[in-house]
Amino acid sequence: MADLATEYLGLKLPTPLVLASSALSNRVDNLEMAEGHGAGAVVLRSLFEEQIEAANTALEEELSRGAESSPEARTYFPPQRVGPHEYLSLVERAKKALEIPVIASVNCSAPGSWTDYARDIEQAGADALEVNLYAVEADPAVSSADVETRYLEIVQAVRAAVRIPIAVKLSPYFTSLAHFAARLDAAGANGLVLFNRFMQPDISLEKLAAAPSMTLSAPAEALVPLRWIALLYGRVKADLAASTGVYDAPGEELLQDAGAKVVQLASTLVKNGIPHMGKILASVEDWLDKRGLGSVEAARGTVSQRAVQDAGAFERAQYVHLILSQNI
Repeated sequence: MADLATEYLGLKLPTPLVLASSALSNRVDNLEMAEGHGAGAVVLRSLFEEQIEAANTALEEELSRGAESSPEARTYFPPQRVGPHEYLSLVERAKKALEIPVIASVNCSAPGSWTDYARDIEQAGADALEVNLYAVEADPAVSSADVETRYLEIVQAVRAAVRIPIAVKLSPYFTSLAHFAARLDAAGANGLVLFNRFMQPDISLEKLAAAPSMTLSAPAEALVPLRWIALLYGRVKADLAASTGVYDAPGEELLQDAGAKVVQLASTLVKNGIPHMGKILASVEDWLDKRGLGSVEAARGTVSQRAVQDAGAFERAQYVHLILSQNI
């Protein structure tokens, strides 16, 4: 039988399948179920920058009100950071319940005092931290260089705050993603998660207003992380994790072959149930055996750009060939 063990962010995982940050990863019983069906690690549902800042603001308001009534009011509060306690409790409970690594997640867009909260997450027992950089840049005055600088400041601030490994979850919308990935390497990122999904608002014709819209990813979306993992494999020190659009074993296998250390699953588990992870894992093991590969490590990177005969297929050459062959 093939060895499914892998290493991600310096952590030893029994399998390359990871429960992604999602609604499913907000309950310990779901985390336990994922571990029981073969998850190598779990990423907890994201804590948002806005939640942390709101908690800090609420504390400051309470302190200010107390200070108005008594000049000694501030001494009534213990000298400690206060944040969303429920999230720290989730980290602690998950660590007690699971044997596999527990990765916390923070969703953010700008540096700020909230980055100190990363220390609280580390102290709660998280094995690693996933920093999800999510922002839709609509201001014409903000350049791509400004965006990258701000993101690097976030990563550097979190890196300075904690000793546990950090993975950075990115969108594919960068002018030069490979260059930015190299800069994240230099800033101390231990892993890159490719990719997060920007939620696209709908428009309500009745209310003539933007309306929230949430849809599951589709298998075709896996082609974007597949391409970039194949391009980045061997070119960055950070471990590569695939996310978005993986529904079955073939999708997982392709991403592993392209160079992913782990593959994160969410939409397929929402649609098919957490036990579906076990079916994917069994199919991956069967596929490795049929190929005569003794481990997932042996398959990794075999179809990366550095390994394939036609390296240009991942760049412009593929586009030219496809357009000309289809007479479009």
